[in-house]
Amino acid sequence: MSMPSFPPHGTDITREEALTMIIACIAMEELSLSHILNAGGEHLQFVLGTLTGTNLRDILAAHKSITSLVEAVTENQLLLKKKLDQVLEFCPRPAPPPLPPPHDPEPTPKPPSYPSFPSFPSLPLHPPAHRPPLPHTVPHRVPPRQKSALLLITQRAKLPWRPGCRLPWRPRSRSGEDIRWNRHAPAQICLSPGRTYAVHYTLSVCAMAPVAGTGAVYLCQSPCGSFTDTPPLCFPLEPLTEGPQTLQHTALLQPCANDGGPIRLSLVLDAQTPLCVGWAIIGIAEL
Repeated sequence: MSMPSFPPHGTDITREEALTMIIACIAMEELSLSHILNAGGEHLQFVLGTLTGTNLRDILAAHKSITSLVEAVTENQLLLKKKLDQVLEFCPRPAPPPLPPPHDPEPTPKPPSYPSFPSFPSLPLHPPAHRPPLPHTVPHRVPPRQKSALLLITQRAKLPWRPGCRLPWRPRSRSGEDIRWNRHAPAQICLSPGRTYAVHYTLSVCAMAPVAGTGAVYLCQSPCGSFTDTPPLCFPLEPLTEGPQTLQHTALLQPCANDGGPIRLSLVLDAQTPLCVGWAIIGIAEL
């Protein structure tokens, strides 16, 4: 992808050219964020590969740096999505397809002839009274509804997560009113029915005891059946006993029913041993 360039005279660009340039800038920002995440991953691999022995302080410092990087990139992703949604509202819609040519109508039968009668002189008509022109009314435009987004992080570092339990959160940023979080139920996220949401979460976890097998993280909804079922995040447990591992998962929630109250969403662990959550972040955006 080439870098977007502005014409020599800024006043000569059209509306379509300006919208195209804005979308190109958003795409370049997305590409920059992907390079930043790739650089952060290589940095973490280099730090973990060059450590000798057990140096807990250096490991925690590296994870803290990567946590700040992932949180900043996620916030920028939500801002870019809102910016792209606003630009797409002003893009021209495609022209409707042309209508098929009309069929030749059947010939109209000739009306029967009737005897003619003598005509009468026409009476003069009075001119219509002068009527004032109707006032010009401006159509009322309803502003577009702001789509919601929510960013949450774990309540504290090194949080124990037991099998069958929900992971609690605390707020980081929010926009809109359709995605809600309540501090009295920190493990549940309330969504409005009948809408589509994108969910992305990242976990840095390690096993609290040596164990083998496979674990899974489920994106549970209550009541069930409000959204389509999403596949769980499955992972091997044996590497988690050697040290913290980063897990990522993205899911798309499409509505199945448009009635009832809010839907409660939460992350539930299914494993043979508890996990220690070094840090975690989850982002939900309305599409």
